[in-house]
Amino acid sequence: MGDSLTTLFNWFPVLRKLFQAKTEKEFDDFLDRHFEECVQRMEAEAHHLKIDDEEKLSAFLAAALSMPGLSVVREGYSNGRVDLTIKSESMQFPERRLAEAKIYAGPAYHAQAIEQLVTRYSTGRQSRGYVVEYVKKPGISGIVVKLRAKADLDLPVHQKGTTCDHQMKWAYISDHRHASEELIRVVHINVNLHR
Repeated sequence: MGDSLTTLFNWFPVLRKLFQAKTEKEFDDFLDRHFEECVQRMEAEAHHLKIDDEEKLSAFLAAALSMPGLSVVREGYSNGRVDLTIKSESMQFPERRLAEAKIYAGPAYHAQAIEQLVTRYSTGRQSRGYVVEYVKKPGISGIVVKLRAKADLDLPVHQKGTTCDHQMKWAYISDHRHASEELIRVVHINVNLHR
């Protein structure tokens, strides 16, 4: 009982932020901050994770993201097996986001992840999704600059305009036109697993 109360007490500030979210934007702001915290946890454990494959890395991330009120399912179904399905369990404000995760293997492979997320898994109902890139190579900062430059030049997967900054280090945003004619905002999160 004591451990459960301690755990709940430790979760309380995060839970409050999750359950106070009343709009899509507030939920997305919460989720972005939560992602950042979980990514930093992964990076702090990079010496253990560097040898792992995409499935194990995504399992670690899903476990880190999961919390009371926020369900994270690996390989959930949405027009195919999407890497992560993140759902708010709030009765007042249920939200759902999809995330496609890859081990970094160059800009073309990154564009394939965007395509899977936007054209295959997304229905157009959610206005935001995530592409998570596990970077095991040195120089993540330069890799992110190259990914953005390539995206801004090629405008992959019906990208509208150029990429823009995100508050999270080594992350950026791009907007893509879905077949439904809705615009989907993709947050690209790059995780530094090089050690």
